[in-house]
Amino acid sequence: MRNLIDLTSREKEILSLISQGLTTRQISQKLFISVPTVKTHRHNLLRKLGAVNSAQLISLAVKRSFIS
Repeated sequence: MRNLIDLTSREKEILSLISQGLTTRQISQKLFISVPTVKTHRHNLLRKLGAVNSAQLISLAVKRSFIS
């Protein structure tokens, strides 16, 4: 089944880092982007996947094969 949700490459990268347990600040430092930018990507991920928190975000991302 084709996944109908389109994530940007940056969103996929941030999703992977969230799944590794990195904090927003750690992600911003690793990717050389600002904390507000990471928060925007996280918000977009939550909205696109219909999640209410990071735990649910990861669960849905695994079910939809965005991450393994």
